[in-house]
Amino acid sequence: MNLVSLLPSSANNNYEGNKYAIYGFYPLLAILIFRGLVHFLKEDAGLHDIATIIPFPIIDGMDPNNVIYLFGSLWGASQLIILFFYLIIFFKYRNLLHFIWITMIIDVLFRMISGTIHPLTPEYYINQPPGSISNIYILIYSMSMFFLSIWKKK
Repeated sequence: MNLVSLLPSSANNNYEGNKYAIYGFYPLLAILIFRGLVHFLKEDAGLHDIATIIPFPIIDGMDPNNVIYLFGSLWGASQLIILFFYLIIFFKYRNLLHFIWITMIIDVLFRMISGTIHPLTPEYYINQPPGSISNIYILIYSMSMFFLSIWKKK
């Protein structure tokens, strides 16, 4: 079997990889839309309601949570910008689908590295956040979809 070129000479909608890498994007798309919108729009950026991070106390009339919510919202905005580029690639330049999967792999690896460099121990949470649980599964899924996306049909 031949592998599709990782750097095609032109970007087009002529996808030659395995069709399961296309179908596999839809569940990921739903997750990315939900995650980006929650982090960007929710008052607490989803940090308490979903990630179950315990709020910090207000000290001398200043709420440190506002800073955390701001950065959570900015993170959501970045996720939505990346999603916008994913949608352009997916619908207009599908022969670059493998770049979506590479980006997802790198994103999850960076999340895992950040969690190692700046770990939040259990006392910061009510429950373990869904993101920390799902990272390894999304990594394995994205790696599988990447390999399917570069596998050329006969």
